[in-house]
Amino acid sequence: MPKLYLIAGHTQGKDEGAQNLKTKETENLIARNILLQVFPKIKELIFTDLCPFDLTLDEQIKWVNKRASDNDYVVCLHLNSSPERKESGTLCFFYGGSEESKQKADAFLKVYAKEIGLRNAGLLADTQSRFGRLGIVRDTKGWAFLLEMGSINNDVETVKTKGTEALIKALKTLVGLSDAPVADNQLFADVPATHPDFEAVKWAKDKGVASGYPDGRLGVDEPLKVGRFLSFLKKYDNLSR
Repeated sequence: MPKLYLIAGHTQGKDEGAQNLKTKETENLIARNILLQVFPKIKELIFTDLCPFDLTLDEQIKWVNKRASDNDYVVCLHLNSSPERKESGTLCFFYGGSEESKQKADAFLKVYAKEIGLRNAGLLADTQSRFGRLGIVRDTKGWAFLLEMGSINNDVETVKTKGTEALIKALKTLVGLSDAPVADNQLFADVPATHPDFEAVKWAKDKGVASGYPDGRLGVDEPLKVGRFLSFLKKYDNLSR
């Protein structure tokens, strides 16, 4: 199973662009409060670590890279703003140049926008940011994304009231967890009858060689790690005796 690392972004953001003009709340503090609610719920489903809140961007990157592998997920939370302060909706930055990163960001954002009820403002490559690149996306290991949860001036109450549950559902989608039960004609949640390896997986499951994750997935299309391969191999060896 992949691991998930969560970050409240814009730690040092005390400028006007990082504040709600009415309440003077900062995006970092709003993100912190949401993550403190999300963390205990999502860690029950997947190994999750919460980045310390007082780190600078460079320190956040180093913190992630000491822990994450190339198959893990990193999500940094922000609230959007613009000079005109008329923006609304939620958007997500992905690793520019990677179609797979874009596809993952798209699935993630669609669930979040639908659950929170905000306008889906679309996807942006990190190279399309006003900085020309986003270090938290480009310099960290794993699949890294920056989610603008909404506008800090126009969507903040919606984000504060609905953001936690919306983010949990979106994160589950991102890492491959599903609320949907396995259908009768499915072996595992990620192996429908139309999957090209359905018959091989059926044989392995019927023989007790292949077992899935607690969420009902086999992880059929993810890289097979040595430990899991050896587990399958041991079961096959016992079967052939």
